[in-house]
Amino acid sequence: MTKSLKNILSLLIVFSSSAFAQTEFNDTTKVVDGMKIYIPGEGKVTVNYGKKIGDDPLFQDSSKIETKVKYFFLDKKTTSDFKVKTIKAPKIRMVEPLGKIRKRYVAFGINDFKTTPMAELRYSTLRNRKYNAGFDMRHFSQKQNVGSPIDALYGNSTVSIYGKRFLKGKTLYGSADYENNVFNFHGFDKDQFISYEAKDFKRGVGKFTIETGLKSTSKDQSRLGYDVGVNYNELSLDEMAAVEHKIDFDLNMNKYLIWTKHDWFKGVFNLDYNASYLNSGRPNKDHESFYFSVFPSFDLQFKEIDFAIGAKAFYQTNNKVFSGMPYLEADWSFVKEVLHIFGRFQNDYKRLSYLDYVYENPFIANYQDILNVNVPVDFMGGIKGAFSFNSSFSLGFRYRNYKSMPIYYNLSNNPILEFNVVEDKVVNRQGFLEFLHEGKKLNVLTKIEYNLYDVFNLEAYHLPALYGETRLGYKLQDKFVLGTDLFFYGEQLGIESFNQNGRPNTITINPIFDFNIDFRYNYSQKLGAFIKTNNILNTKHQRWDQYANYGFNMLVGVDYNF
Repeated sequence: MTKSLKNILSLLIVFSSSAFAQTEFNDTTKVVDGMKIYIPGEGKVTVNYGKKIGDDPLFQDSSKIETKVKYFFLDKKTTSDFKVKTIKAPKIRMVEPLGKIRKRYVAFGINDFKTTPMAELRYSTLRNRKYNAGFDMRHFSQKQNVGSPIDALYGNSTVSIYGKRFLKGKTLYGSADYENNVFNFHGFDKDQFISYEAKDFKRGVGKFTIETGLKSTSKDQSRLGYDVGVNYNELSLDEMAAVEHKIDFDLNMNKYLIWTKHDWFKGVFNLDYNASYLNSGRPNKDHESFYFSVFPSFDLQFKEIDFAIGAKAFYQTNNKVFSGMPYLEADWSFVKEVLHIFGRFQNDYKRLSYLDYVYENPFIANYQDILNVNVPVDFMGGIKGAFSFNSSFSLGFRYRNYKSMPIYYNLSNNPILEFNVVEDKVVNRQGFLEFLHEGKKLNVLTKIEYNLYDVFNLEAYHLPALYGETRLGYKLQDKFVLGTDLFFYGEQLGIESFNQNGRPNTITINPIFDFNIDFRYNYSQKLGAFIKTNNILNTKHQRWDQYANYGFNMLVGVDYNF
């Protein structure tokens, strides 16, 4: 590069620097590479560094929304013959604050805007490390003309007290309950019965229960877990003295077994024991029996397979019934946390009482023989899984061979229709489907069952082949909750009369379709209002032959926590 070119570049650099500089001027002459340059005012050059612009502009939102998640549950429950094991969710170490407990709760409602009320009062102690106690009083009554000379009537009143004493590693508990039910025998032929009084068709059923027990609460899995309790039930009918006494003794124990050398293998030993005494009074004859059952089992876990093996054995004294069968259950997670295959084989025996009859069918006649449910073979299998974190399903098949199964029937040509109970050998094949979704706003439960019954002597009276139900709850906002129930029973069989050979003449009972809607408004955390509408389509149906169910009815009320 030539000398003159260097001088020109040097001048350009000086001038370009001055464009981004602050100067203090004094006249001077500079020599650059041997060349004199006159500069009017000596330049003292000071370079200012530019301010860097930030990556993103910052904005401050003046409106902040704090979201509080509140869980809600459907207040109605459904029963199921099988239990679905919950798919394990990822462990999250998070401690949620305990909700506030309110000591007192009151509710009041009116049916169909009439005087038949609904009322409830609850009281409980606040959260305490030493004890918990409270009581609960409820009343509900309903009356409606369903086309029978006698109105359909139902009344239920309960009083309950309970208490718990928290000790080191265990809890002592106890309770006392009294329940009174009143209803009418409104199913009878008015053409055959001309003169009657309402009191002649009214039935009162009283139940008194006392329970006490001791339960272990230690979190140390190496210790023996237990729950031992005694339960006493007394049944009274109408204005008579107690007609049935039942005492149950239950013992449940479990012990975890863990082999440290094989952490993939662990198990637990369970023992269930039950002993009961039943005295069911009948005219000129007492029906007494003792019942004993024992159920030891091992629950084992091999990686993705949960396996249970044990035995069920029982003995009843009055008819000398003894049975013992192996118990097998398996659950294989072949798609981890998503899809399971399950199966179970067992025998089953259910000790019944007259109280069990009344709660299933309130229109049963007095002084029925006490029949029990004996199922020597009970097999169930299927698949279960999860569509998402909040949604799960079960699909399967069940086979039950009943050695004895109670079946209800009545005679429609009797002035007052009361049901009798008889036992029969029955083979039941069932397919079932269940779907459950529990979300922040939407809860859904759907259950469908299809049954085939092979009855040895009679028919499958009042045992529908198809049964379905759907329960839905939707949280509109924090203050509004909407719930719906839909029930469906398929066609059933009943007995119209008996022919000359003593064989029953059967009739077909139409299917049942029942649709209900519930609405709740929470004015505040303490005050709320509710509306419950039942059978909004006002369909005419019968769950039991000749006994019409309630048509459209409504319950309106308010509740308050204080």
